[in-house]
Amino acid sequence: MTQERIYLSPPFVDQAEKQELSSALDGGWVAPYGPKIDEFQEELTSRFGFENVLCVSSGTAALHLAVKLCEVTTGDKVLVGSLTFVAAANAVLYEGGQPVFIDSEPDSWNIDPDLLEQRLREGQRKGEKIKGVIVTHIYGRPAQMQRIKSICARYAVKLIEDAAEALGAQVGGAAVGTFGDYAILSFNGNKIITTSGGGALICKAEADAEKARFWASQSKDKAQHYEHSEVGYNYGFSNLLAGVGLAQLSKLDSFLSKKKEILNYYIRSFSEWEIFDLDQSTYVGSNNWLSVFLIRKEILGMVSPSGLVAGLEQGDIEARKFWKPLHQQPLFGDSDAELNGVSQDLFERGICLPCGVGLSRDDQDRVVEALRELFSRIGLLK
Repeated sequence: MTQERIYLSPPFVDQAEKQELSSALDGGWVAPYGPKIDEFQEELTSRFGFENVLCVSSGTAALHLAVKLCEVTTGDKVLVGSLTFVAAANAVLYEGGQPVFIDSEPDSWNIDPDLLEQRLREGQRKGEKIKGVIVTHIYGRPAQMQRIKSICARYAVKLIEDAAEALGAQVGGAAVGTFGDYAILSFNGNKIITTSGGGALICKAEADAEKARFWASQSKDKAQHYEHSEVGYNYGFSNLLAGVGLAQLSKLDSFLSKKKEILNYYIRSFSEWEIFDLDQSTYVGSNNWLSVFLIRKEILGMVSPSGLVAGLEQGDIEARKFWKPLHQQPLFGDSDAELNGVSQDLFERGICLPCGVGLSRDDQDRVVEALRELFSRIGLLK
């Protein structure tokens, strides 16, 4: 019998989403705007302590608006953690800015505060126009936000939290997304909650949120006709998708619990293998969006993330390597960077394993057994 494919992090929906969609349809708000959007934004605000939440068409749209709010113009620089998805740096390019990549620190894998401060100090001495810092909470693991926030304040640069992967993660009891001048969320299909597509921009200042709302709706001036004095964007959110988001948000606690359960089962299953680094202290505060592991350095000559991804694919199991550092991407070949080798090491050793909230124990055992067979074949396990 053919086995069903196991995906990395597929969405999980049930009757709750169908009921919310029906409610939105019954209300007649099939157009992009409607009351479900206000309700979803209010739920995000009340649950996490976010300020001035604006739902938009994607996390990338939210990043673009945040960069624009930092008043980035041609030639201005924005410091970006190198180990992340390309959207963070692309948003800088949209406004003509220059991303400067900052390497990771080894504990959280996020932007290294020491390198960040070093680059800001040098930039200030040289008179560079550094308009902002984008910090990604990679794989749902929170960055050192208290220290990073303090550094940005000291050098008077805006702080953007890219919390696309990290809804539900915390630092000292406070939700990620509450530390920066701006923060962004993603509700893409693979995130911990999904609206199929969409994202959100969070602004400390209400005036910034109003400006972003104006830009996101094609910068329509107040007039009886269509009047435009600024460049605008079609970044609006959908009332129907907000209904899906409300249903997903109501289940977030169970999703967080399931993600942690899946991760812990992998850790227990791998505990006697001496193949992966299993230091659980690095998961503190994480929402465990993805179950991620590093291959031990001493066995890299025998096994690699690419080999594991290919091997699991033979069993119809989806896995992925870590993000390739942005400073190594062809698009950014000439970009400035502050490096310490950590992101390169993570890329060479990291693998993401299936961990969707709908993953059954039988399917997770199938992943574990497929890995066991791969390691046994090359002599790492008996």
